[in-house]
Amino acid sequence: MPTITINDNTWTGVSSPSREKRFKARAYRLPCPRGAFLTVELTLLVGALLQSLWIGGTAGTAIIIATCGIFFHLKAVDKSIVSFKNRYFLTDILVSTALGVSASALLFYIVPVLRPPVGAAVAATTIAALFPAALRPVLQYLIGRNILVEGILIVGTGELARSLYRMVANDRGFARRRDELGSRLVDDPEGLTDPGVVIDFARLNEIVARDRISRVIVAEQDAQAREALVAALLNPRLRGLDVCDAVDFYEEFSAKIWVEALDSEWFVFTHGFSHSRTNIAIKRLFDIVSAATLLVLTFPLLALVALAIKLTSPGPVLFRQVRVGLYGKHFTVYKFRSMRPDAELETGPVWTQENDDRVTASGRILRAFRLDELPQLINVLRGEMSLVGPRPERPYFVDRLSKEIPFFDLRHYVKPGITGWAQVMYRYGDCVEDACEKLQYDFYYAKHWSLGCDLGILLWTVRIVLFGRGR
Repeated sequence: MPTITINDNTWTGVSSPSREKRFKARAYRLPCPRGAFLTVELTLLVGALLQSLWIGGTAGTAIIIATCGIFFHLKAVDKSIVSFKNRYFLTDILVSTALGVSASALLFYIVPVLRPPVGAAVAATTIAALFPAALRPVLQYLIGRNILVEGILIVGTGELARSLYRMVANDRGFARRRDELGSRLVDDPEGLTDPGVVIDFARLNEIVARDRISRVIVAEQDAQAREALVAALLNPRLRGLDVCDAVDFYEEFSAKIWVEALDSEWFVFTHGFSHSRTNIAIKRLFDIVSAATLLVLTFPLLALVALAIKLTSPGPVLFRQVRVGLYGKHFTVYKFRSMRPDAELETGPVWTQENDDRVTASGRILRAFRLDELPQLINVLRGEMSLVGPRPERPYFVDRLSKEIPFFDLRHYVKPGITGWAQVMYRYGDCVEDACEKLQYDFYYAKHWSLGCDLGILLWTVRIVLFGRGR
């Protein structure tokens, strides 16, 4: 039978009678975040409960551990422990443990007879917090040995499926090992009523059963082809096969939104992007308290930085620049000056690059440890910025990038921040491609924002600052 080879990878085609349209399928093995991992975690949780009772604990200690375990799963800790790129892991554990202990304390207040001794409660909390952390390397080792993984199948007709395959194949965060499907092409022209529509996918079901596929990823944008593919997957879906869209799959396993595959309909119907008045008020209160506290605590450092800038280079201490903020409104951002005053006198607006020769000697230190960003705390207090959010861009680059990158303007529906998900996840950006990559992280943050998310980003930012890895 004929085969299709793309970049030395053979694709199995599930085709229509038209040789110009062929569904192609590609299989791999990916870490399975649920199922087996849930079983392992619950088994260890039962062991921890039994040990707690065996060493002289009470029912109260078992309640603490069990309640923390429930919140671990509500916060998807069992998913984050198997991720090789998840930087919220420790935050998820801390938040889940805090919620579990709080819920237990409320129960003990209502039913005092269940309250354990203070020492036993502390021991139970420690066990609850440490066991998922200890479990993580064990599970990741099993994943590396291709154990406890799920089989997935990507299907589609065009470049979208190929692009997704290439990204999955080249991204260590997606998969540790991949299985080949083989080189079988299904071509059954019998019973076709429309030469442009695929209606026979019997072999696709055979592939799903034969290769123990547990999830099918639909990477198809053509409406007719997508409808036919969905019809073919109806039977296996109702039998328990997990079927999801390419954008949702990409989001789940890469922690960013796939801009290339988006359309306006996705933004309208997808879950997330929920910014209630309560959440906005909580975020604003957190910003005000944190920014005011940081300004007070860092005031001596601010004075030393200002003195260093004044002594090492001519020009003002503070750098002012117009940026685009929430809903496209312009505002003036404040930073410690890290470049020569005439940095853009001859070139006009240009992106800052790594090892930029326009950066002063003191500016290199400021940038390495993000000390140049501290005056933006004033912007936070004024309500123009948040501690966490997409980085505000200059109007010149917003106009340019809006013409070159789909949906770029939509990032302005979230208040910009001093640090953000894109900053902790991606390197320094100095081109359109980098801006597009960061936009994908910005959309992910906008969709999944929560106070816990902000805390995780701030903790990771602290790590970057301490080790001098500013972006």
